[in-house]
Amino acid sequence: CYIRINGTTYGNLPLVLDLKIRVEDSPNSAGVMLDIIRVMKLALDRGISGILDSISSFSFKHPHIQPPSDIIAKQWVSEFIEGKRER
Repeated sequence: CYIRINGTTYGNLPLVLDLKIRVEDSPNSAGVMLDIIRVMKLALDRGISGILDSISSFSFKHPHIQPPSDIIAKQWVSEFIEGKRER
C-alpha cells in the first residue's frame, strides 16, 4: 500500500509524506475468508449455488460485478444475509 500526503507546514512550507506499508496477506485475510465461508454456507442452506455477487463484490479485489462503493457492497451483503437479495 502506498499513501502520499501533500500539505503545508508553518510558514507555508511544502510537506510531502510518503508511506509504504507491507503486510503478509495470509494472516490479514483470515477474517475476510471466514466471512466468505459463513455467507457461502448460508447460500448452500438456501439451495443457492454459483456466483454470489454480494459477498464477492464486498470481499474480492476484482469481483464479477463491481459495486459503486464499499458502502453499497456492504449493503448488498446485509441484504443477502437478511434474505432480501437473491445473490
